[in-house]
Amino acid sequence: MAAGRSPPTFLLLGAAGGGKSLLLRRLRHIRGARGTGEGRAGEGAGLPFPELPAEEPAELGEPPATLPTVGTNLTDLRLPRRVTVRELGGCMGPIWPSYYSECSALLFVVDASNPTQVSSSCIQLLSVLSAAPLASVPVLVLFNKIDLPCYMSLVEMKSLFRMQDIVSCATQPITMLETSARDGTGLADVLQWLRTALKDPC
Repeated sequence: MAAGRSPPTFLLLGAAGGGKSLLLRRLRHIRGARGTGEGRAGEGAGLPFPELPAEEPAELGEPPATLPTVGTNLTDLRLPRRVTVRELGGCMGPIWPSYYSECSALLFVVDASNPTQVSSSCIQLLSVLSAAPLASVPVLVLFNKIDLPCYMSLVEMKSLFRMQDIVSCATQPITMLETSARDGTGLADVLQWLRTALKDPC
C-alpha cells in the first residue's frame, strides 16, 4: 500500500440487535487489530488487542457486553493487509447511503433468531443492493445468532428472504454464511471472505 493511502473501507450494516458489534469485536480479537469508536454508545471502543499469530486460533472466551451502536464505530483489521470496517448503527438506516461511496465491500447482518425482524431486514437489504454506489461491491449476508435454540436455518432464511430471486437480480456478487458471534461459529469463513474481497493471499 502506498504511503499515506487510506486502507479500504468495508461497511457493516444490519438492523439493530443483530449482533454487529459483537461480531466486529470477535473479528478484531481474532486478528489482534486495533479499533476506534466514533459516537459509540458503550465502553471499550478503541482499546487495543494483543497481536495474535495468524496460524493460531484465538480463544474467544465469554462474549463481552455490548450496547446498541449510536453513530459509527471504526475498527481496523489486518488480513494481513489493513482494512477499516465501519459499523453503522441499525437506527442510522436513513443515513447509511452517505457512506456508500467509500465502501469497498459490504457485510449485512441478519438476526436469524428473530422472525419478526425478517421483513424489515429484507427491505433494508433490497434498499442497500439497489444503491448505485454499491452496484459492483461484493456483499456478504450473515445470518447470525445460530447458537440460539430458536434460530432459523440457512435454508429457512433463504426461503423467507427469497434469496434466490435477490441473487439473480442483484448486480453484486452475494455470499451467504451462518454465524454465531457468541461462540465463534463461521467467523473463520468471514475472515476468509474478507481476504478474498481484498484479493489477499490466505
